[in-house]
Amino acid sequence: MKIILVTAIAAASVVGGVGLARAAAGATNPCKLVTPNDAKHALGVSVAAGKLQTVGLYQSCRYANGTRSLGVLERQLGRSNFDRSAKQNPGPVVHLTGIGSDAYSAGGGTTLLVWKHGTELTLLATGVNDPVKVEKTAAKSAANRL
Repeated sequence: MKIILVTAIAAASVVGGVGLARAAAGATNPCKLVTPNDAKHALGVSVAAGKLQTVGLYQSCRYANGTRSLGVLERQLGRSNFDRSAKQNPGPVVHLTGIGSDAYSAGGGTTLLVWKHGTELTLLATGVNDPVKVEKTAAKSAANRL
């Protein structure tokens, strides 16, 4: 997960176009956008409360139980910058509908990127059979809170 997370952050920081002050000022808590109950539902196992952290331009929250984990990264970003940044992720990058206002699956399903109302969410599920399903389940809950 570290390699994927670093790749997602590096690609996003190159294209992001968001200043640190603006990102910090408009940040939404990813641990509130994806709650422990949402993570439990998506992962299929109980999880402890996530820990809010700052990772580069992102606010981050990670839920885990054993080898199953769900990472949620959040930052403020305009839609055109989101689209450009999403398309620079490792491929294949596939546009999705029905989640937020805009969404992409990247890296063969290892990462789900969602945009709604100026907020980008990046979800990364590991240790599960169907990471895209886990990420979509959590993303739909989060998008409803944006």
